[in-house]
Amino acid sequence: MSDLLVRGGSVVDGSGGPAFRADVRVRAGRIAEIAPILEPRGETEIDARGGLVTPGFIDAHTHYDPAVFWDPECDPMPLHGVTSMVIGNCSLSLAPLPARHRDALVGAFGYIEDIPEVAFERGVPWSWESWAEYRDALDRRGTAVNLVGLVGHSALRMSVMGDEAWQRVATPAERDALAGLLEECLDAGGFGLSTSLADVDAQGRPVPSRRADDEEFVALVERLGRRGSGVVEFVPLIDSQQGRLDGVERIHGVCRGAGVRASWTGFVAGRPEATRELLDQARRTQAEAGGVFPQFSPRPPGARVCLDRTISFSFIPAWHKLVQADPDQKRRMLRDDWWRGKAREHWDRRTSPFFPNRASRYPDVELTDPEGRTSSFADRIEAHGGHPSDALADWLLDCDLDVGIRTRGRFDESQIAELLRDPALLVGSSDAGAHCQMFCGAGDSTLVLSRYVRDRRDLSMADAVRRLTSEVADHFGVRDRGRVEVGLAGDLVVLDLAELEWGEEELVADLPGGGERLRRPARGYRATVVGGVPTQLGGVPTDERPGRFLDPSSR
Repeated sequence: MSDLLVRGGSVVDGSGGPAFRADVRVRAGRIAEIAPILEPRGETEIDARGGLVTPGFIDAHTHYDPAVFWDPECDPMPLHGVTSMVIGNCSLSLAPLPARHRDALVGAFGYIEDIPEVAFERGVPWSWESWAEYRDALDRRGTAVNLVGLVGHSALRMSVMGDEAWQRVATPAERDALAGLLEECLDAGGFGLSTSLADVDAQGRPVPSRRADDEEFVALVERLGRRGSGVVEFVPLIDSQQGRLDGVERIHGVCRGAGVRASWTGFVAGRPEATRELLDQARRTQAEAGGVFPQFSPRPPGARVCLDRTISFSFIPAWHKLVQADPDQKRRMLRDDWWRGKAREHWDRRTSPFFPNRASRYPDVELTDPEGRTSSFADRIEAHGGHPSDALADWLLDCDLDVGIRTRGRFDESQIAELLRDPALLVGSSDAGAHCQMFCGAGDSTLVLSRYVRDRRDLSMADAVRRLTSEVADHFGVRDRGRVEVGLAGDLVVLDLAELEWGEEELVADLPGGGERLRRPARGYRATVVGGVPTQLGGVPTDERPGRFLDPSSR
């Protein structure tokens, strides 16, 4: 089924050039011919008349690492034209990892990315320890989306240093071992290193990558530089502007000497002066060396605030502790005067990026009671008359925790459009697969094309496709994808721009153990094709699993 003929469409090839009328033939999984009229040779045919044919979209930042085992269709990624996605982000990959350290990694991964631990326990086979064994385990199963794997710094440290990875810097001998293990993973198909300067686990412990000193970073990044390939992805501190700036400078200082590209997650469209400062820094780093690229998602801010062991209140410690507790413990805490005092103190101390705990944002928090009545948090505070933390606590008690809370973030579409055009940014930070109880990250490609290309006309189709395909492929070193070009892999999308629809989120309960997640349907995609094999046709999954771990050396 990897022989395919896509007929009658207008090709937008990912180069940034204008669309042109052509048929596209895929043979043995690779693009064999592109010409105005190609005669059928018995292949599977897709009718693209009146539609556009583009390279498959590449999502630059996902956390589908565990989900590909229990959901090899990677729902709903193929429905949005995604044919490849980067996993292993934020220092968290599922390999390399000795069996004795799995519980600690699962605890950190599940907490940081809001994926229930029971899903890891029931849905991940854990038949590997090395990166090569992990790659082979996934390739035997197959997925609907190709995988670009980054090697998690925290997993590396746990493999070499054991429990002490959480506690201290590496010795010179351990640095050599870490660098050697990274190289082993790269030889087995890893595309680079991911790290974090910010994250903590559910107990508040900094993840192992945060214990690394600059000498360790240099030892690891030098291995990438010697190979002439590979990237670094990282999380800077996200609770302050200066933390972001300092984190970028630290990683840039290491990568510059090795000639290695880097990108960071957590960039949002915020205050214009803060955004300009981050963009100026990005442009400077890119002029000096390979550069550091902020990853940017056009998805509007806002999320479902879940009170069941998520990071919704992670910057407000007393409230964060409440969210991690079971329902009976929550009720006791909400009634406890000591907890109430700490909750007020912590509420006033720091601004949370997840739950808006400042007066100017209270109207943006929507509260829904068990009867379905909705009001703003600002209205609730006014009716209560006391401290905002107490107002929220009393409301939770009144509703016996049976509530809905959603934040409605503010955003400026003109600012988002300007950022989508900015070459200093890497378009792609969806976080798809993570925080699945809070939001659905999948669908950035559909949002860009439907809203900012078709409706607002902020970008041309050619520029938007380039940003979603070849630019991402070039950044990560994915050499055989990102363009409709003879010799490259037959990863294609056939779409009708007029019909594209970025659907409303819907809640489903299909995680292992019955956990809930949000998904986002899409319309307007006639076909998504991976290596010549359709993974969805007309919005219906085909149940084919042609996706594999990609190889950095492929071309």
